[in-house]
Amino acid sequence: MKKTAPILLLSALGLASSHVSAATINKSLCVGSLSKTLSGQSVRFWGYYDCSGGMGGGGMMGGGTVPGPVIEIGAGDTLNLTLNVNMMTPQEMSPYNGHTVHLHGADVQTDEDGVPETNGNRVTGDTYTWAPSAGHEGSYPYHCHVHTVKHLEMGMYSAIIVRPRDGSGNFMNRLNQDAATAYDYSQVYVLSTVDPAYHTATGDSTVFADYNPQYFLLSGKEGKTTGAPAMTLAAAKNKKVALRLIGMHSTNSTFQIKDTGGNLKPFTVYIRDGRALPTPKTVTSLDISPGQRADLIVALPSTSGTWYPQVVYKKLRDNAAYATVYGKITF
Repeated sequence: MKKTAPILLLSALGLASSHVSAATINKSLCVGSLSKTLSGQSVRFWGYYDCSGGMGGGGMMGGGTVPGPVIEIGAGDTLNLTLNVNMMTPQEMSPYNGHTVHLHGADVQTDEDGVPETNGNRVTGDTYTWAPSAGHEGSYPYHCHVHTVKHLEMGMYSAIIVRPRDGSGNFMNRLNQDAATAYDYSQVYVLSTVDPAYHTATGDSTVFADYNPQYFLLSGKEGKTTGAPAMTLAAAKNKKVALRLIGMHSTNSTFQIKDTGGNLKPFTVYIRDGRALPTPKTVTSLDISPGQRADLIVALPSTSGTWYPQVVYKKLRDNAAYATVYGKITF
């Protein structure tokens, strides 16, 4: 159901309230398997892939990706996201057979939520409709909600980015309608961890009672050193970079940005979990727990250099560090 933007609230925030052209976006997802080599070991995954052009569409030839495709929509748009019933292998045996798409953090009707334990959520393919309102710009994960403890671990997750549109319906390079959130470059950082024991366990195995991650990823890559980062971005001096952090990991984590000398660099957080902060926060460190998101902007200096966005993954029990995964921005 398409929603009406809260005009009074937008006006009170000083945001644009003029008519913005909306779009209807139709996407289809299928599910496929893949193997990834992590620290020299082969690990089997399941992943979504874009099959909007047919069952083997998206140029993927039936293979899943981890993360799945990133989907961009505008505030006020209507997204029809179809999980194709004919391409949903591999899957588990009953009662954990099938797959869904759960729009994590999205304000949707119960029967659009992809949780099979609630009424109307099928595991044999469905179309999930979401029309995010103005003021709900930001980063949202989507993931399978069948036997979540396994399927999320298997790689069935990715991101939906809700962006502002201008009066002509074009995407704006802003986090939301606020001009202060304008940026020149952007990247999506999907945080995730891997316990390989989960990938071979089935049903109600006692393995799922404990979590011991061995691999730590940023948008599907390890990035264990600054010399081999998981994510790279070629930017420019005096420009602004938007980073969208999406927590699909099963541990604690802390995000920071450091220069080549190890000095912390400030960044400003404008949106947390799909809602604009009443007052943006400029910090040098940000904790991201499982399921949390943050949309932030870092301003690059007037001199050339290299900075390293990085995520320290930490144990849930005592917050001790597991590992650090690096990104890289050159300017």
